[in-house]
Amino acid sequence: MKRTKTRPGHRCSLGARHTLYLALFTSGLAGAQASGQTAGNDAVNLQKVTVTGPNEIELRRDGITNRIVVGREEIQRHNDNALSGILRRLPGITVSPTDGIRMRGLGAGYVQILIDGDPVPTGFSIDSIAPDLIERIEILPTAVAEYSTKSIAGTVNIVLRKASRSTQRTIKLNAARDGGDWYPSVSLSLSDKSENFYWSVNGTASHPDSRVDAHIIESVFDSQGLQTELRDTREVFDRKVKTYNIAPRLNWTFGSGDTLTLQSLLQRGDDDWTRDRRETVLIGGPSEFPHNVWLNDSRSWSTRTDLDWMHYFEDDSSLSVKFGFNYLKRDTDFSFLGFNPEGVFALDRGIVSDAVDSSYTSIGKYVDKIGEKHSLGFGWDGAYTRRTESRLQHDRTPEGTLLDVIDEDYTADVRRLALYAQDEWQTTPQLQTYLGIRWEGWDTSLSGRTIASTSNRSSEFSPITQVLWKLPGSEKDQVRVGLARTFSAPEPRRLVPRRYTVNNNNGPTNPDLQGNPDLRPEIAWGLDMAYEHYFGGAGLVSLSAYMRRLDDVIIESLFEEDGVWISMPVNAGKARTHGLTLEMKFSLNDLYETATDLQFHGSLTRNWSTVDSVPGPKNRLAAQTPLSGNVGMEWRPTGKLSTGLDYTYTGSSFSRVSPTRSTASWPERTLDLYANWKINGKNNVRLSLSNVLHQRQGLSSYYQDAGGSSSRLYATETYTGIKLLFEHQL
Repeated sequence: MKRTKTRPGHRCSLGARHTLYLALFTSGLAGAQASGQTAGNDAVNLQKVTVTGPNEIELRRDGITNRIVVGREEIQRHNDNALSGILRRLPGITVSPTDGIRMRGLGAGYVQILIDGDPVPTGFSIDSIAPDLIERIEILPTAVAEYSTKSIAGTVNIVLRKASRSTQRTIKLNAARDGGDWYPSVSLSLSDKSENFYWSVNGTASHPDSRVDAHIIESVFDSQGLQTELRDTREVFDRKVKTYNIAPRLNWTFGSGDTLTLQSLLQRGDDDWTRDRRETVLIGGPSEFPHNVWLNDSRSWSTRTDLDWMHYFEDDSSLSVKFGFNYLKRDTDFSFLGFNPEGVFALDRGIVSDAVDSSYTSIGKYVDKIGEKHSLGFGWDGAYTRRTESRLQHDRTPEGTLLDVIDEDYTADVRRLALYAQDEWQTTPQLQTYLGIRWEGWDTSLSGRTIASTSNRSSEFSPITQVLWKLPGSEKDQVRVGLARTFSAPEPRRLVPRRYTVNNNNGPTNPDLQGNPDLRPEIAWGLDMAYEHYFGGAGLVSLSAYMRRLDDVIIESLFEEDGVWISMPVNAGKARTHGLTLEMKFSLNDLYETATDLQFHGSLTRNWSTVDSVPGPKNRLAAQTPLSGNVGMEWRPTGKLSTGLDYTYTGSSFSRVSPTRSTASWPERTLDLYANWKINGKNNVRLSLSNVLHQRQGLSSYYQDAGGSSSRLYATETYTGIKLLFEHQL
């Protein structure tokens, strides 16, 4: 007997929209630090004391491992709505609508995303983390042993805000618009301390509202080059999102110097969107449902909690132990309403799905100091993760007659254990070395009612070397070299042999997706090199290069089965990639003495790659972005006013991803502006404009064989966003 799934009150909003759309279409009407001040009766004159630590440039220059740190000031500069807006301005990083965060032009499984050093769960969106909750962002081009080496392109570590050691009450009120209606957002930061205890709570809430107009053009040519089909589809995409974040942190310091920290991140999100597509046939015939409407209502809940204990021994060695629990649940109600070429309502497809990720982690690290300039570290990193996913689909006629039922689920259990050792040693005043060894093993088992139970066991051994050489006779110039073995393990959903069907117009450029239980990890040897020149107070020019050699590279295999086109990932031999990044950051004062406070930054990245099993030319790895860059400046005419701009560029690309398939993207040019006015010690106003150029974006897919060719272009209009922030220190 087929089971049914009901959640009281769960489908009411989607059901109401479903009914409304049917009524509208039937009638023909369808068409978002505080500086603590104390007041007293007695005036006391105190000498002002300023305590400063090393800035980000100094930390980068003196760090043994290659690590780019982006602090709070840069994170807050543009008052971004989403973390992806911050990341796309950083050197070597781009953001793709299909692959998310890309480093060195590579996304998907090639980039490791961490939160406080822990991998994010499958399906986690980094844009669910409000920028106000982030203390800093670390970019690691070369692997380190204490983090997973599942990082062929690199690692992005997002560090959440720590508990302030001072009393703080800050509230931020935002009003913004980005293609839709105006929407509000608010964030609140609270912290306090006592002698041996301090705490903080950071919370955010926002209701983004956006609208996107898209254009889909589909073409088909026969073997003689004669065009047989041409369809032009206009799409309107309306989206309303509600996000809530709260991040409490408690910290105790004991008499022995030990510390105990409890930190959580609690998140709730509602994603409500509608996609309305209307097709116009120019040549040939229509698709099955030339007019169709998609209605989606999804809700997600997540929590991550870490308990971290740090113990210091008398010989200056230390032991840190962390236990964590992560939980992510997503429920989705989806409806697809299809209208036949005569405009008659023909298909009512309803899908109820849910996915749950839960994990338990244990991380430990022992550091033994051998003098002031040498330390040895040993540690473990273990996790047990379970992902369950279910999907119930009903296809009905307008009269309610049941046409088809698909009822699927699966459970994936992943057990992971890693052991590592690392040696950090300043051998001479000019030479610093890092040696690391990490063994990581994982066991994945899959089971479900409609799939055969399978299991995969893999392990990887990763030696790592990094060397920092300060050139003799110069305090400004240094060279970095890093060598590491890294890997990319397929996510559980790519191992499940279930099919994700498209709703309309299946074809070689719009295929169904299916997992492959026989996928093996991709393995890479990588070399990183960099020359860095520091000047002035915080000036930097860096030229870095990288090379990667991959085995068992994964590509998408396209095939036709019973008239249905299916795309499935497969291992396909070797690949190579290499590239260059030029980065600079300086102020006018770093060049010559001036009263003008003007700061500049910029970067340019060029990537190349080849996949041996795919014929060239342009047989790039994972549709790699070949060229990207950014340039920006900030001007502070007074101590209370600062203005700036950032221009980012992602070049166009054309990639052959298989012998018969190719993809292409249009260049993206983005200009962001901001102005910040510090009214007084307690109040601050910031105005920011994003995507001022609002250029069209486009992604294309192509297919060609002996029988002809087809193409599909998906182009979207973009809008200029505006955001006004008022910050008040309570």
